Amino acid sequence: MPYIVCAEEVEGRWIAHVPDLPGCFTTHRDRDVAIKNIPAAVEQYVAWCAGHGLRVSGLSGPMIVSEVIRSWQYEDEYEVNAFFASDRPPLLQDEIAEIEHLLSASRADLMESLAGLDPEHLTRELPQERWPVAGILGHVASAEWWYLDRMGLAFARAELPADPFERLARVRDHFISTLPELAART
Repeated sequence: MPYIVCAEEVEGRWIAHVPDLPGCFTTHRDRDVAIKNIPAAVEQYVAWCAGHGLRVSGLSGPMIVSEVIRSWQYEDEYEVNAFFASDRPPLLQDEIAEIEHLLSASRADLMESLAGLDPEHLTRELPQERWPVAGILGHVASAEWWYLDRMGLAFARAELPADPFERLARVRDHFISTLPELAART
């Protein structure tokens, strides 16, 4: 069975990803290069999943590029990128445990990669990056909160902790607790 690849342009870079493999993606300034790199990303993703006890099945070549989306500027500094068709199906109740496992494994890897970084390293500006590491962590948490907010499932924005690690934990705990509600929505 072929696997689907979607590509989107964000801030001058192309992201190619496999919707059936949450978190499997490549980036490049050139769309064709990003897409060409997907098979290697799939191999790495499958190996990563195996190392975390996650099961991946049903993938084989060839890949099919199903959608290409370009982002656009909306208002002053707000960039919009649309959802792919593969983002539309509702969450199924029997997918929740697997999603929780995937989220837990990826968060554990993130935290392991940050272990030992002192506050100076977390807040140091990075060349050619929008934010320091602490800013990236805050953005990850805020983006997860934002999606919940769009669905009416978020806690009040004022309750977001300022510390990026606390923010990540608070939002993720809330997100995990809302998964059953998402399974009930179309």
